[in-house]
Amino acid sequence: MSYQPKVVVIGAGIAGLSAACKLHESGQVDVCVLEASDRLGGRIHTGKVGNNPVEFGASWIHGTVGNPIFDLACDLKYLQKSDVDQQIAWINEDSRAKPKLDPSQLKQSIDDQILTEVWNVFEKLITETEDITKMKTFCQGITKDKRTIGNYITHGFQTYLDSCTSDTAMIKNIKHDLFLFLEERECNSVGCNSLNDLNLEDFGEYVYLDGSAYCPLPDGYDRITEALAAQLNSGCVHLNHEVTKIHWGTSSELNDDAEKRNYPVKLHCGNGKTFCADHVIITVSLGVLKEKHTTLFCPSLPSDKTDAIRNLGFGCVGKIFIEFEKPFWPTDEYSLHLIGNKKKNPKHESTTTICPWAHHLYSMYTTRPGSNVLQVWFQGNKSLEIEKTTPQELEKQCLAAIKEYTCLESLPPIVNVEKTQWGTNPWTRGSYTYLSKAACGSDFDTLASPLPGESSGCKEASALQLMFAGEATHRQFYGTVHGAYLTGIREAERLLNHLRN
Repeated sequence: MSYQPKVVVIGAGIAGLSAACKLHESGQVDVCVLEASDRLGGRIHTGKVGNNPVEFGASWIHGTVGNPIFDLACDLKYLQKSDVDQQIAWINEDSRAKPKLDPSQLKQSIDDQILTEVWNVFEKLITETEDITKMKTFCQGITKDKRTIGNYITHGFQTYLDSCTSDTAMIKNIKHDLFLFLEERECNSVGCNSLNDLNLEDFGEYVYLDGSAYCPLPDGYDRITEALAAQLNSGCVHLNHEVTKIHWGTSSELNDDAEKRNYPVKLHCGNGKTFCADHVIITVSLGVLKEKHTTLFCPSLPSDKTDAIRNLGFGCVGKIFIEFEKPFWPTDEYSLHLIGNKKKNPKHESTTTICPWAHHLYSMYTTRPGSNVLQVWFQGNKSLEIEKTTPQELEKQCLAAIKEYTCLESLPPIVNVEKTQWGTNPWTRGSYTYLSKAACGSDFDTLASPLPGESSGCKEASALQLMFAGEATHRQFYGTVHGAYLTGIREAERLLNHLRN
């Protein structure tokens, strides 16, 4: 090879950094990374609330068997495989486990036998949706708009309720409230606004890794991205470089004056700088692609690519962190579940001045051992509303929700409230991808396909000008850090194999 091809990676999240590290390690290309924001990590962001470390972005390693992020964390000595159970002991519960309820804290009396029964029914229905063959057979008899996870489990749960002929009206209401709680929790896990947003036919293509489903990094997820960035040459990553236009093609005008050589791709940044490249690996979020693909690429992306961008869902999952003057909970593993009549009759008079979005705050959790911070999850359409709400109003509404659904009256003063901003962040526009009812599994593959492809009939030197990575391009691991990481490796290896040939 007489020269080193120039490669620009757009985005310094986990996908961009894994791609850049793989390319740098090969020694075959000249690689640089352009990051729009002022920090590394993308949707991985460890910060502090008071003196308490918190994860504003990704919280856990999902699965500890066959997970490259877990293996990397162990190689870096951030975790040890031998004592991983102790490392995760302070995690309250995963999103599919039976909730841990303290009857003394709930206004609504819920018998554990009823909770177990409802949870078993809900878990059975969700597990059934992961059976692709069964779901495709089920979908043959219904219209496309009804082929959703929400429709399937709602129908199944109603069938269960109808079979409970000996239940009193009060017991049925409690079971329904528990169902709504579990439904809200599942929406948060997937990242959607409603389970009716989710494609039923291909939902089972998602792969859950074995081992602990919720393994935290005690010293913060940022340690992973920092370790990857440290493998790159100084000056390789350019922060505050938002790419605003990507010209791709074979125009002779796309040249680098310093090298007097033509390049098929030229990138313009919002700060006025330009970069030329032979290949570009694009790792921006699906949310950014949805918002900007029509203005970002020149010429425009082909219709199959834009259809995939439009069809796939991109949800917003956020967190509110409430720092109390001191903990009021008895143990490090504390969870406060807000279970009650969330879909109230319009004539129902709430005992507090609680706003509509606060009714969807379903659980509060401790963040770390010894912390005086509770973490509240939220997702979907209400995310943008919450992100625009002042800390003072968030404090008021969170306290109102606690008062509405629990027996807790006297709480320590709140000293600080912070929230995430993934939905309004111009460089993310949300949190992670889900398989919407408008999409199908092949949309992930379409989004991942490079332009032009190696078999497109174009000149060899012009192939793979635009390559795509990020969690939205992994068909089995979308919505995860390990999925994003693997796609960066995938595209780097695709390019290196192409160059070798």
